[in-house]
Amino acid sequence: MKNIDAILEAFLEEQSNRLKQKTYRDYDDVIHFFQVYLNSYAANYLDEDEWKKWEAKFDEDEDAFTKMFGVEKLSSTKFSEFLDYFIIRKVMSGESFMEIAVRVMKKLNKWLYDNNYTDLATYNDLREYFGEAKDLPKVEKMADLIFQQARKTQEKQFDEIEEGYFSVKAIEQGEIWLDETFGDKTNIGPVNVSKQISDLYQKGWQINLVIGKDQGKWHILESENVYPY
Repeated sequence: MKNIDAILEAFLEEQSNRLKQKTYRDYDDVIHFFQVYLNSYAANYLDEDEWKKWEAKFDEDEDAFTKMFGVEKLSSTKFSEFLDYFIIRKVMSGESFMEIAVRVMKKLNKWLYDNNYTDLATYNDLREYFGEAKDLPKVEKMADLIFQQARKTQEKQFDEIEEGYFSVKAIEQGEIWLDETFGDKTNIGPVNVSKQISDLYQKGWQINLVIGKDQGKWHILESENVYPY
């Protein structure tokens, strides 16, 4: 049985024969990060016996997961956690790389199915997921826009400061209203944003923010990541 490293190497080898060098480097970068993700987080989905075997190997080799296990561990959950969590929180690469990552992982899903590594159910599960993942580049663009707005906010003494995770409750041109994700405060707003941000934002998206209130309006002081759900 081929391990994950061998399978991903075969995928990249095939792509190298058809892609221009620059495009291939993008594929290579995404697959590298996917291997890093798998070796860092995928062991959380192992059963007790598998965990013990992996843990013994991990003490000697931090890349043990992709060497020990095969394609059966490349579930739709791993694909989605890689894009929804790892790329957003750990790589923090921006809109362009997210577009590339979604495209490469979509291609990998098709390649795995075409080469009889995965079954039709897994392939279709991921096709459905990639229908939702089309918004991920917008999420990364939003994070960049909010970061830029926070940098432009004038330093002053604010009447009130709130910090935490928020979900978007309502959107109007140049303004949004927020609910605390892990608290009971609701309808915080209006929060002053650019028209570009309010046009792009979608209800339900979550963001880690520090906001300050001045003369009845909230302003973004600091920002981290935006999450689609």
